[in-house]
Amino acid sequence: MEEEKKEYPNTPDHVHDYYGRTSVNMDHFHTFTGSTAVQESVPGGHVHSYANETRVAMNHTHLMNGTSSPQVPVVLGHVHRLSGTTSMAENHTHTYDLYTGYQRPPRNVRRPRLFSLGEESKEETKAEGDQPSRRRPRLRLEKRKPINPQSEQK
Repeated sequence: MEEEKKEYPNTPDHVHDYYGRTSVNMDHFHTFTGSTAVQESVPGGHVHSYANETRVAMNHTHLMNGTSSPQVPVVLGHVHRLSGTTSMAENHTHTYDLYTGYQRPPRNVRRPRLFSLGEESKEETKAEGDQPSRRRPRLRLEKRKPINPQSEQK
């Protein structure tokens, strides 16, 4: 019996976040975090490019970059495997092997709303000739000066 190959539908643009740690080498390891680039189509699915710099350990960092594996189906979507070797620094490298998190929309892309919020009221306002409502400004908390307990006792 021949195993069926799953065809994945075109998913909207998305990225994956990842974090992990490198192998121990020269008595230390490095941690890292990052986000992949938007997916690139390949036969049977898609892959993501990634690039980041590790955190400082023993006064140096390493660069990491490459292309993920094709998608790996999981319960709530899919993930990708990232593995490879860091750049050379201080006369050594490290290896890494991890899976990304679930997919999420890229931050610079607007997501369509599932339902319109207050569209009828906007249309009514325009019909009446009033100014359209504006977004409420963000609440910014003021930094308070520290209270000196000695001055209050006097």
